[in-house]
Amino acid sequence: MGLVKWVEKKFHNLSIWDFAVVKLALIMLGMVLGAFLSVFVKQYISSFIVVIVMLYIVLFYKIFKKR
Repeated sequence: MGLVKWVEKKFHNLSIWDFAVVKLALIMLGMVLGAFLSVFVKQYISSFIVVIVMLYIVLFYKIFKKR
């Protein structure tokens, strides 16, 4: 069994609550990193916003595209 097949199998076993936990953990990690890098983030806030929006566009495209 390849890595991709293994990940797909595990992915299908996750519930919405599992994804909520992952998202919460990533948000908290971002908050901690943001506290340490606040000056850097403030300098490039527009660049960060552009990257975040682009990543969400790609994510939504993959989620909602018809197969």
